[in-house]
Amino acid sequence: MGASLNRRELIAAGAAAAAAGATPASAKSARRRRRRTFDVVVVGAGLAGLTAARAVRAAGRSVLVLEARDRVGGRNLDHPLAGGDGVAELGGQSAGPGQDKVLALAKELGVATFETYSDGDTVYYRSGQRSTYSGDIPPANPAALVEIEATILQLNQMAAEVPADAPWKAPHAAQWDIVSIADWVAEHDNTQEARDLAALAVRGVYGEEGSQISLLDLLSAITGVGGDFNTLIGSAQSIRFVGGPQQLSIKLAARVSRAVRLRAPVLAVSRGTGHVVVHTAHDAVRARQAILTPPKPVLDRIRFTPLLAPALDQLLQRQPMGSVTKVNAIYDAPFWRGDGLNGAVVSDTGPVQIVYDNSPPDGRVGVLVGFMEADHSRAQYAVSPAARRAAALQCLARYFGPRAAAPRDYVDMVWDLEPYTRGAYGEFNPPGVLTSLGAAAAAAPGGPLHFAGSGWSPQWPGYMDGAIRSGERAAREALAGL
Repeated sequence: MGASLNRRELIAAGAAAAAAGATPASAKSARRRRRRTFDVVVVGAGLAGLTAARAVRAAGRSVLVLEARDRVGGRNLDHPLAGGDGVAELGGQSAGPGQDKVLALAKELGVATFETYSDGDTVYYRSGQRSTYSGDIPPANPAALVEIEATILQLNQMAAEVPADAPWKAPHAAQWDIVSIADWVAEHDNTQEARDLAALAVRGVYGEEGSQISLLDLLSAITGVGGDFNTLIGSAQSIRFVGGPQQLSIKLAARVSRAVRLRAPVLAVSRGTGHVVVHTAHDAVRARQAILTPPKPVLDRIRFTPLLAPALDQLLQRQPMGSVTKVNAIYDAPFWRGDGLNGAVVSDTGPVQIVYDNSPPDGRVGVLVGFMEADHSRAQYAVSPAARRAAALQCLARYFGPRAAAPRDYVDMVWDLEPYTRGAYGEFNPPGVLTSLGAAAAAAPGGPLHFAGSGWSPQWPGYMDGAIRSGERAAREALAGL
């Protein structure tokens, strides 16, 4: 696309050629390129978009993928470690049992998987006191543990009434949608420790405070991962990809060869009779069908002509992203393993409250990954990168001792600053959105426009597996529209 001629250059080239009695080959090529109508144009080269593009290509149809960034992968971003010691995943990285789509794709593309390191004890830090524990149950106050267990059981029972693809149809949808997760927890859990653990779990799932999220949204997510809240906070993070998950997108992009155009941010989408025109900063692409995969807050910045159906337009205005800063501290070795620790942390003290062992499978180097989430992430907006690094390492030293304060390398990712993502981990519904707009938006006529991405999938919403499922569904819809 960078070699395309703009309108003034085309006019000048054409005039010069006319004077010479010939039309330049470059002008002819540019005009042919502009005249071509693709069967499907896909916006976004993450897992959803590339999955859709491959399905369209496999059906024998023409497809073009427009990606705003200078890379593929979307919310998957891998940082190579020095010396060829693997990667540090700066974006989405994990899978788990039941995520059949992403695991099958990895197998097909020759990307091996391995278990997240879990041998040894977990660190529990609360009220300035550090302790360790084995298994899944932290050494919390027994009364808090009873409340947490009862909370999870009740959430799972409630979720059994909620259809993941239409949560507004649940018998108690109206009642549950006007309540935030935090308000519901405060009503059912009396101990502060139980409330704090529940809030930490919600931040880990959404990258957002429970006070901002509808209870119905959480119940729908529980249904979408198989019906157990424990899956969201446990087994869904149990499998990693050798070499990082971004290579899934890289390998998919290779399968559709020259159909991916990078550095092509989409500014506007216009619909005509039997066609769509997608406008980038440098070009306009005509197609019969369009699949749009950016996160909803990014979609909301695209100018649509005519406007989207009112319910869909309103929905895009009301589904924000969480706030997450992901940090990776790299060491010469995973020294915590020698201390009998598995690298995991559960803490009430920020800004890094959740930590995992993120080392490559052979353990040649040690990597600790930590998460600043929701208000803890937003509190870092005004500080310098150096101060953010110091705050993260102070947390790691608190949990693992002074050796954690001196990594050989450090890298972090503030997803809120990514203009084509605008947050993490995914979109969520504040109270009232699902019941006021969900049904109308689902029924809104899309015409030649189809939407995909992990936030559009009722199964494994917010996960790579959900993104793949949504891409397959959008491709079926687009192909049917042809």
